[in-house]
Amino acid sequence: MAYGAISAGITAAGCGLRSALWRNRLFLSIVFLHMFAGAVFSLPIGIPYWALLLDSLRTTLLMILKFTSVFATFFVGWRFIYAIFRAKPKKPIHWMIVDIRNSLQRYVKLVDGTICFVALAVLANTFTLLKNLISDFVPFFLDPTFAELDRMLHGGFDVWILLWPVFGYPFVTTVINVAYHIWFLLIYLLAFVAAYDRRDPERGMVYLVAFALTFIIGGNVLATLFSSVGPVYFEAFGFGDTFSEQVHKLESLNEISPVWALNVHKILLTNYNTEGVIRGISAMPSMHVASSVLMALFAFRYSRWLGWAFTVFALVIQIASVHLAWHYAVDGYFGALVALVCWYVAKILTEKFYLGSVGLQSASLAT
Repeated sequence: MAYGAISAGITAAGCGLRSALWRNRLFLSIVFLHMFAGAVFSLPIGIPYWALLLDSLRTTLLMILKFTSVFATFFVGWRFIYAIFRAKPKKPIHWMIVDIRNSLQRYVKLVDGTICFVALAVLANTFTLLKNLISDFVPFFLDPTFAELDRMLHGGFDVWILLWPVFGYPFVTTVINVAYHIWFLLIYLLAFVAAYDRRDPERGMVYLVAFALTFIIGGNVLATLFSSVGPVYFEAFGFGDTFSEQVHKLESLNEISPVWALNVHKILLTNYNTEGVIRGISAMPSMHVASSVLMALFAFRYSRWLGWAFTVFALVIQIASVHLAWHYAVDGYFGALVALVCWYVAKILTEKFYLGSVGLQSASLAT
């Protein structure tokens, strides 16, 4: 009985795969073009792009399959109990098959979510690979320019000096560092929500398209054109000791309250020098800030209070990126601008491609 019900469910889900691919063609096309670029640019460097991509996808698919199998088992068990004690059908097996098929038809958008989530894994893998290759194509050279631009915009001071009287305390710095790490959790969480929550067909798709555009244009293209390492690596890459005092002050705070960014600074530099898996160094634009702005814009589509909460978080990330020596202030400003432009473009593209296809499919179903 369970096998028949699950088989019926798989058949129903498979029927929706083709339409799901068409509905999400805008986002998938962007990811595919990015994937193609990753394969092309990895060739002259000798990077096994496809092997790395397949390994990443294997991990993602295994995670999805484990979750799906657990969910399917509990779902079938629950519907079986419901059939026995509440529905009490004359033909339990037939009832189960019909019930699960109807349930999956109601939740067919799970197919959309899974497709988009797998595509996000492809996007992340290609983004990381291309970020690792920045210095192979354009040597880091713009740090002195961005440091000087920071001073021009902030009264002749390095911005960290202006922030230090307010945030240069052990506990405050630790809290800011926690927020910087929470970013990793939130970016995965909101990507998951955008992929699977399709109650509003425009809301999630705008975020996914804007997310892809921001990381491709900002994190790969512009990061390569504006190749820079950030204040923490200013001295390590031969630009002088301008920001050595900031790093020393952070180290002194770390003796009182943990500043985990210092360990990450060292790990990333070590990986860069030893060609580790995650070794991409890039300061301009700040993808932490850019993605935080995207999260705020997405949150406003749910509620005003949630949007303002994420706006405050984006501001904290901007401050943290400078205070923890990762970025110049202009990195964050430019990152925010990139995010806003990509969000606007994503809204236009989504209205043209995604909503149009959803509307056509709805009209077709209605007739």
